[in-house]
Amino acid sequence: MVVDNSSLTGESEPQTRSPECTHESPLETRNIAFFSTMCLEGTATGLVINTGDRTIIGRIASLASGVENEKTPIAIEIEHFVDIIAGLAIFFGGTFFVVAMVIGYPFLRAMVFFMAIVVAYVPEGLLATVTVCLSLTAKRLARKNCVVKNLEAVETLGSTSVICSDKTGTLTQNRMTVAHLWFDNQIHTADTTEDQSGEPRTPG
Repeated sequence: MVVDNSSLTGESEPQTRSPECTHESPLETRNIAFFSTMCLEGTATGLVINTGDRTIIGRIASLASGVENEKTPIAIEIEHFVDIIAGLAIFFGGTFFVVAMVIGYPFLRAMVFFMAIVVAYVPEGLLATVTVCLSLTAKRLARKNCVVKNLEAVETLGSTSVICSDKTGTLTQNRMTVAHLWFDNQIHTADTTEDQSGEPRTPG
């Protein structure tokens, strides 16, 4: 039997399956077929040994769902900045509250003065400004064929020097495409664009 494990491993090369145990690792042996993979050729009779979260794809899903979301560098800096601003607001508000009480202001008026100072120190437009900046950066990346699905990823892209990614099904579509044709002793470039309407295209 021949199976396609591309949904599990990312490699589209067909893998053969046989009754013999060829490796101690269940991922390498040939006598195990996995859930979510496809049978390309042949028939077989098997015994189900794992289901649900105990399958390989289930374990991968469990590991992916168990990853904790860490705070981004800019989120940490914003929290630190807000803590400093809050401390300064309480300090100055408390100072002016005490001064107002000493010079004879009524308690209610001094409290209003204190609250006004605290509210004035709150950076209300900070989060909106950060979101707008990240959105503008994402648009600039989109113009260079880099689609950002999560704005938080923009924060760390500036320090990225190397991106490691599996090739099959990630950078490609896991399907062959004709790029060149050999006809009448000449090599012709094939149309590999998504638009296959047949209308003549102006060569770029």
